[in-house]
Amino acid sequence: MLPNDRQSEIMKQLQKFRTIKISDISKDLNVTRETIRKDLYELEERGMVRKVHGGAVLNKANVETKYINRKSTNEAEKRSIAKRAAEFVEDGDTIYIDYGTTALVFVREILDKKDLTVVTNSLPIANELIDYSECEVIIIGGNVRKNEKSLFGPVAYRSIERIYVEKGFFGISAINIEAGYTNVHMGESEVSRLMMIHSQKTILMADYSKFNTVAMNQVASIEEVDVLITDENTDQEILNQLRERNRRVITVQTEGSELDE
Repeated sequence: MLPNDRQSEIMKQLQKFRTIKISDISKDLNVTRETIRKDLYELEERGMVRKVHGGAVLNKANVETKYINRKSTNEAEKRSIAKRAAEFVEDGDTIYIDYGTTALVFVREILDKKDLTVVTNSLPIANELIDYSECEVIIIGGNVRKNEKSLFGPVAYRSIERIYVEKGFFGISAINIEAGYTNVHMGESEVSRLMMIHSQKTILMADYSKFNTVAMNQVASIEEVDVLITDENTDQEILNQLRERNRRVITVQTEGSELDE
């Protein structure tokens, strides 16, 4: 295994568990402990991990800035997509808003709605709505995923068993189109997957950068989605493939005006 592949695997383990032991990862990758120590040294030099006795932990600065950095990426596209998605929200609705930076932009577009009930596993979204008198907020409990500021785990999954909503709004990490099958990926797959099942209508918000990129967790196929909203910069060939599968695909200009449907 090449050094880059080893280090990529080390980072995947750290993103999942936040800490690793040299003895465990050396066995998993079938290399010597010294080789893993060298990999950790290089990753520490790049500011990605912090070495500790017998292993390493994810660099706290790296965890805290990941979400913040994404907030400033493709802001105009996210805003136009969020505005269009907000048109699906009606007074009195019960909706789910998934975690993520696009979802946070979206929630700011629905503050003029009346008598909403919002279910979410996102701490930033709950905080955004906490002083909003026209909205009842239900937070899905669970373990805190610090790098995403969201909740997940067994407690969250049990909470969802009795929660059903009219509409679910999801930002995603990737959409991959392969061999006639389109996979939808998200960072915390289980909460998102369960809430998709528990939503009468599923609405995805994805800017152009999310198409045909690599992501770990598959949640659903595009055939299970009711509406996909993206921006005008998404490749036209990809949009045509999606529309051939009878999916409702909406594209918007960055100013927020609709181009095609």
